[in-house]
Amino acid sequence: MTLPKKGTRRVRFGETHYDWRIRKKPTHSQGVRDTPMLLAIQASEDAPRCVLVVDLRVSRPDNWIYPHQTAVTPGQVRDMIRRALEAELRPLVAGPQFRFEYSVPMDTLGTIFPEPKPKKTAPQRVRKTRVMHKLNKPVSLDSRRPASR
Repeated sequence: MTLPKKGTRRVRFGETHYDWRIRKKPTHSQGVRDTPMLLAIQASEDAPRCVLVVDLRVSRPDNWIYPHQTAVTPGQVRDMIRRALEAELRPLVAGPQFRFEYSVPMDTLGTIFPEPKPKKTAPQRVRKTRVMHKLNKPVSLDSRRPASR
């Protein structure tokens, strides 16, 4: 089994490039928080290769019960690859998928829904006045009528 190229991100670990991907939409069991978020990693080589499936031990941020903000960074993906290689993953050998668990901290400080932006208010227009030389009275620049003092 191989990963589709569309929607993958690339990371380099050692001399090998790896493609990684998180499913775009949650499955039903991920949406109701029954199963955790999974991440798939695969070497980018054209040779036969093994897929690393990482259980992140956290629910998806877009679940339907308790949305939260959790990010998976390329640095974390490199750490997952390093730990999986220590656990005897052979990425360039064809075989069944390699299951691995890796804890990602869940950020519960916010929600995935953006905060409403404050409404923009138009700046107060400053009326500029000038003095009519003939009458020596201040005149509004907007209407050319004498301004009140």
